[in-house]
Amino acid sequence: MKKSFLVFCLLISMFIISCGKSGNDGKSAAFNIEAEPTSLDPQVLTDISGFMVTNMTYEPLVRLNEKNEVVPAGAESWTKSEDGKVWTFKIRQGMKWSNGDPVTGKDYFNGIKRGIDPKTRSEYSILTFYIENAENFNNGTIKDFGQVGVKLKDDYTLEFTLSKPAPFFIKTLIMPVYFPVNEKALATNGEAYATEADKSIYNGPFIMEEWEHNSKVVMKKNPNYWNAQNIKLDTLTATIVADLDAATNFFENKELDLTRISVEKMESYKGKPELHTVPDGRVYYFGFNRSNPVLKNIKIRQALSLAIDRKQLVDSVLNGVGLPASGVVALGNAGEKGDFRKEAGDLFAQFSNTTPKQLFDEGLKELNITPAQVKLKLTVDEKGTGKKEAEFYQAQWKEKLGIDVEVEVLTTKERIARAKAGEFDIVRYGWGPDYADPMTYLEIFHSKSKDLNFAKYSNPEYDKLIDLAKVNQDNKTRMDAMKKAEKLLSDDFTYSALYYQVGVYLINPNLKGVVLRSVGDSVDFYSAYITK
Repeated sequence: MKKSFLVFCLLISMFIISCGKSGNDGKSAAFNIEAEPTSLDPQVLTDISGFMVTNMTYEPLVRLNEKNEVVPAGAESWTKSEDGKVWTFKIRQGMKWSNGDPVTGKDYFNGIKRGIDPKTRSEYSILTFYIENAENFNNGTIKDFGQVGVKLKDDYTLEFTLSKPAPFFIKTLIMPVYFPVNEKALATNGEAYATEADKSIYNGPFIMEEWEHNSKVVMKKNPNYWNAQNIKLDTLTATIVADLDAATNFFENKELDLTRISVEKMESYKGKPELHTVPDGRVYYFGFNRSNPVLKNIKIRQALSLAIDRKQLVDSVLNGVGLPASGVVALGNAGEKGDFRKEAGDLFAQFSNTTPKQLFDEGLKELNITPAQVKLKLTVDEKGTGKKEAEFYQAQWKEKLGIDVEVEVLTTKERIARAKAGEFDIVRYGWGPDYADPMTYLEIFHSKSKDLNFAKYSNPEYDKLIDLAKVNQDNKTRMDAMKKAEKLLSDDFTYSALYYQVGVYLINPNLKGVVLRSVGDSVDFYSAYITK
């Protein structure tokens, strides 16, 4: 799942990369997912590591091609009613699960129902709320799923009825919450479903053969896959190496074919064919826990955010590979006439003449406390530049505000769990776009967004603007609403954007057809193959 930008793209940034593998048989590739997936249950997973694996082991209704266009996958075709509310999908006949069972419309229906069911506690259930009564079923207002706008018309026809037209609805169908579920596999494995490689069955281009937790996920080509003749790799291994310097060593030892690289080691690869720099749409930001009495004060939150020199962060910590953030929506998303970010402007500009220390002192005075009484902890994960960034933030707060902030470094899985449980003071978080629209960033901060809105931002006016932008068919009206909403969010400082990421990858020059994109699955091996 979203450094000076070397390339800016209008909607989404994508490169087809040629790179190569030293696999024993010329048909194996290994890549680094950096962190143990939070889950490999499609309706439950929340992170990009899980998405990169499940996108290869399950077949969604639609996929993105190398141009990031929506193309048929589990559904061979679809139609949309004139009013934009009813979408009808024809499920591809002849598909099989990895155990030989036929894949039918009921499997997709089961998966979608499970994603909406409140018992599943799917964080991505929010993506289904465009469907009539999906939100009401998810929050328990209605108990009968028959009232939800998902209907199985026959064995191979699935129909969605939306509460209001949503122009980008089909783009959301690439997400795992819409993936199919085999009833037999779910019943057989119960609560253990998808917790191990052999606790599920698969209908995607690959079958998960091994999941060695915190080490690797091994996938083998699925002979039952409907498009197996066009899947060129026999084995795909997702390796979990959090330290990018260590991952670079694996790459140099020909144990990895693709990995992100640390900004420090990037210099030694400049000008070499292995190095690829790709704008990826991801934004990193602070989340402030307002249940902490100190952070409840907006001036304290403002001071902590504005004390960070974002340009220095990008230049010195990220080695120039990034862009200082000016709002939570990254560059590369269409606005009214051009790029949304450029149209919305720099939301921190209004504070250019504000002194963070002055804000901090005013906040302390309002709270009637001294700097020594401010005890805060910053939570980051071990992945990528997390630890290095934490040291920078610590130094900035010490220099500009005169406070010592403790740093807690966790695994990505632990950091996500702590955030969802509200067990943090300040947490560094990242979000990448699930589909090509500014809404993919903004909807997660809606008050009904549950765990994705982990800092519990709540503003009725923000919710009203987002609700309007979700359903309005006029592009200018939608964009105006989202620009106003983003400014409300930014001015509150419950969340505060830091920088936009550019993915810097090392890729073996013999591995071809890999697609790197800034929306959905960031690394797509569907068309990958090895040359010698």
